Amino acid sequence: STQSTGFDSIENLPIQTMILSLKDGITRTELDQLIAHIKESVPLSVWDYESSMKPFNDTSKGLNYFFNITTMIAMLISFFSLMSSMFTNVYEQTKEIAVLRALGIPKFWMYRIYIYEAFVLVLSSALLGVLIGCVVSYTMTLQQVLFTQLPVPFAFPWTVLITVFLCSVFFSVLAAFLPIYRLLKQSVVQIFRVVV
Repeated sequence: STQSTGFDSIENLPIQTMILSLKDGITRTELDQLIAHIKESVPLSVWDYESSMKPFNDTSKGLNYFFNITTMIAMLISFFSLMSSMFTNVYEQTKEIAVLRALGIPKFWMYRIYIYEAFVLVLSSALLGVLIGCVVSYTMTLQQVLFTQLPVPFAFPWTVLITVFLCSVFFSVLAAFLPIYRLLKQSVVQIFRVVV
C-alpha cells in the first residue's frame, strides 16, 4: 500500500491543516505552553480560536453592560411617570381612603393595595415590552440568517430581563409607597378635609 500512495511513513504525509480539540478544564497557561511547544517542534503557524474570539467576547460584554444601563435609565424614567400617576390616583381617591380608614382598615393593608397596583402596572408593561422586543429581535435574526445564509443564533437577554424585574419591584414599591405614606400619616379627619 505504500507504493500505491507514494508515502513510506506517516511523517511524510503532507498535512495542511490540523484541528486539535483540547480536554475540558485546561488553563490558559497550559494552552500557551502547548502552543509554544508545537511552534518549537514543527515550523507551522498556530491559530487559537479563544484568542481570536476574545475581542468579540469583550464587545459582547460591553454591549450587555450598555443595554443593562439603558434599561435602568428607561425604568427610572418610567418610575417618575408612575410616581406622578400614583400621586394623582391616590389624591383622587382620598375620600375612599378616608372612608376605608374610618371603617378600621389598617394602614398596612392600604400600603399593600397601592403597592400591588403599581407592581402589576410596572411588571405587566415591562414584560409586554420584553415580549415585543423578543418578537422583533427574533424576526430580525431570521432576516439576517436569510440574507447572509449563516447560522446566527438567537440569544435571549437574561440579564436585561433580571434587571427589568428587579427594577420594577423596587420602583413600583417606591412609587406607590411615597404618595400613600404622605396621605396616611394624617388622621382620618384630616384626610376627609383634603380638597382634590
